Formats: sequence, C-alpha cells, structure tokens
Amino acid sequence: MEALNVLIAIGLIHCLLLFFDTIFKSCSHYPYLYFLKNTGLEIQVLRITWFTTAFNRKIIKWGMGRSKFWTAWFNAGVIVSVILLPLATIAILRMTFNIWTNGPSLDNSNSEPLLEPMLPGIDVPCNEIGYYIITLVICTFMHELGHALAAAREDVQLFGLGILIVFIIPTAYVHISSEQLTLLPIKNQLRVICAGVWHNIVLATAAATIVMLSTWLWTPFYAVGNGIYVKTILPNSPVLGPTGLLEQDVIYEINDCPVKRTEDWYNCILHTINQPALGFSFILFFIISKEDSLEYDESVPSRQKTNGVINCCTSDSEVGGSLCFEYIEGPQAAPLHLPPHSCLPARAMINQSQNFCHASHECLFHDTHCLKPSLDNITKAYEGKDVLFFGHPADIYRTVDVSDWIPKYSFLNPKLPETVTLLSKYITVFSAGLAVINIMPCFFLDGQYIINILMLYLLNFTPHNKNIRQTIILTITSISTLLLIINLLYVLMNKLL
Repeated sequence: MEALNVLIAIGLIHCLLLFFDTIFKSCSHYPYLYFLKNTGLEIQVLRITWFTTAFNRKIIKWGMGRSKFWTAWFNAGVIVSVILLPLATIAILRMTFNIWTNGPSLDNSNSEPLLEPMLPGIDVPCNEIGYYIITLVICTFMHELGHALAAAREDVQLFGLGILIVFIIPTAYVHISSEQLTLLPIKNQLRVICAGVWHNIVLATAAATIVMLSTWLWTPFYAVGNGIYVKTILPNSPVLGPTGLLEQDVIYEINDCPVKRTEDWYNCILHTINQPALGFSFILFFIISKEDSLEYDESVPSRQKTNGVINCCTSDSEVGGSLCFEYIEGPQAAPLHLPPHSCLPARAMINQSQNFCHASHECLFHDTHCLKPSLDNITKAYEGKDVLFFGHPADIYRTVDVSDWIPKYSFLNPKLPETVTLLSKYITVFSAGLAVINIMPCFFLDGQYIINILMLYLLNFTPHNKNIRQTIILTITSISTLLLIINLLYVLMNKLL
C-alpha cells in the first residue's frame, strides 16, 4: 500500500506539472517559454526531459586529449562487445528453449537468473527506491557518456546530453550526428557504438570490485564477521529498555546459535521460532555471588500463580526490568541459607554473572550460587552474555534492525559502509544488465547497429547483393527482438503473478 501511495503521488505531480505547463503556454507567457528554452526543459504526458549543451566542450576536450589512451580504450570496448554479442544471443536462445521445454511455469525457483539484472526495480523495496533511481541515473549516464566520448574522439558532432524521466524511471541520452557517424570507417563506427556497452561493463566490474573488497577497505574503521551491530530498535519493541537490547549493542549469539552476520541473525531467530517451546531446563542459568544478590534484592513475599509459577516481584519492579529468580543448589550443594526466590534486576545480574550453570555445584568460586528465571514452562528464552528475552522470537525480527558493520569507534555509524556497499551492488547488477540487454541484436538497441556493421563488413565481398545483406540483418534483428520480448514477459509473469 505504501508503494501504491508513492506511485499515486508521483502521478499527481506529473499531472500538476502538465496542467501548469499547458496553462502557461496557452496564455503565451513569454518568460515561461524563455525559461524552458534556456533550461532545456520539456514537459509531456508522464515525461520530463532535460537537454543541455553545457558539457559539450568538456566532453570534446576529454575525447580529443590523450589520443593513444582513448584509441586503446575504445578498441578494447569493441573487442569485448563483439565477444559478448554472440554469448548474449546464445544465452537468450537457451533461455527461450528452456521456456518452451519446461512450459510457462510461474514458479520462481525454475526461472533463469540471467534476466534478473535486466529488470531493475521489480523487487526493489520501498526503502531502497532511492538507490534504484540513483543507480539508473549513474548507469545510463555512464553508457551515454561512453558514446559521447567516442563520438568526440572520432570527430562526430555532439549536440548535447539529456535526462529523460518517464514516470519514475530516469534515463540519460546523448544526441550526436548520425549522418557523420555513418560516413566513418566500419572500425571507427564500432568504437562509437560499442562505447556505451563497454562503459557499462567497466562500471559493473569496478562496482563489483568495491563489493568484494568492501570488508578490507573498511577494516580500519569497522569489524565484519564477528557479531552484528544493533542499529535501531522500534519504540514498540518488547526488547527495548534498560534490561533488554540497546542501540549500539553487539550480538554474538542467540541461545547456542552463533551470530557472525545478519544472515546468521535471521537464521537463528527462524531456528528458534521453529523449535518446540522451551522449558526450564533450557532457560538461562547463571552464577551470581551472595553479596550481589543481597544488594539488588527487591523481593516481596512469594506468591504462586494459577499456573504454578512463583512470582516474588511487585508490578513496579517488573516494569523496571526485574524478574523473579530461583536458586538452584543441586544435589551436591550445602543447605541454602538464602530465600529460595529473589526479585533481581535481570540486566544487572547477567552483567555480574561469572558464567553459565545448571546447579550451584558448578560454581568455581566460594559463596556463589546458580539462579534461573521463574517463568512459565511454555515461555521461550533467548540466552546471551548480556540480555535475556522471554517472548516470541518474531517480535525481535520485526522490531530490531541490525548491521554487519560494527564500528571500532563510538563516533562512527554503519550507515556509510552499508550505503556504499548496497549502492555498489545495485550498480553491479544494473550496469551488467544494461550492458547485456543493449548488446542484444534487437531493434532500438546498440546491438542492432553493431550487427548491422558486422554484417556489412562480413558480406562486403558481395556488394551487388545488398538486398540479401539487408534481409539477413532484418531477420536476425527480428528474431532476437521476439526472443527478448518472450523472455522478458516470462520473467515478468514469474515476478508479478
């Protein structure tokens, strides 16, 4: 519902912009027309276009400088793109064959993963929509910048760069002289056309490298793989408070399940949920000295609940985080000289505890005792060095946000490495997908022009059979476009239905 509200709000904004644009133009507001002309803005139905020539000189300067570097750079792009084109075509043929063989199943587990990066935005959570928009802008800008630099290097006229927003999807584009491009030698044309795909491949590789090296890059400031960091806790969380979890806590274990990364955190919670209800024998027992128990004791006369559980705390003590604990002496211990139950602050007791135990004979030091919480047999328990939680594990899953990045200094926050890593992952997937989908020999994509030039070069020895050459190009392009549409529709059905 939240995503639908956002889409409705964006649609209303487009309608308002179109309404005022129509009003101002129809009333012949020359200052408004002058503003549109000078800024390069154009407003259409669910579309906003911005075109500028401000970067032309800078791009031409970059393209014309360092001639040997750019020549080698764009030659490498041609080689990689020409190699990638048949691989992408074979992959799309294989996927289509699998669709026809297995049938139009809507089971996501059977779908091919190749087209996942080609459909950005389908599975993007609402809280990551900003990453989605920024990633699309970066990937499309780098793609078009590659074409612009290659065109400037080949002395093709550059008219300008632009950004097009179709409803919520932003894309960049470059306007160059197509007439001058077609007059270039075949090799030079390939440099310009393959430059966009090549830049996307380089961008995806750079982003993937950042993701793989992220742990090493942030080592001086953050620790990863040895626990998880509590970022935020919702105000309604049952674990929030002086006796529960606190923000900036580090969690190493849930019951006997080690937690090293966020995946372990969720898996351990899921494992606890799937376990049968835990009894007293599984609830945390810990060691505490007699002095500590007397210092913190807030006990009132014990009373037995209807379910047989002993309660020795007042309501105010329970609100403050105290629990009724039972002394467990064990068969080898001397007679207990303390009351069998004491009301003690849970967090303070656990912090003072020396170790875990099941009976007092396990205590290593003199005058220490083993305690356990007096709770219902059906209550589940989390155990750890610092926190006891009694309740349903799903409450923690819903209300606690954790991070893999543990700051080594108090002034640091895991938001920075998380943002960089997540954005790099988005860029890796989207830029690689954009490269793969653009290299396809389909209509309106770079692959259409690449296959056209390659066929022209390969069949150049038969110039009198121009019609045959055009027929071959049209056939390849049409079949590839049809196959791509089939696969995209198949993946969309698996995602949306």
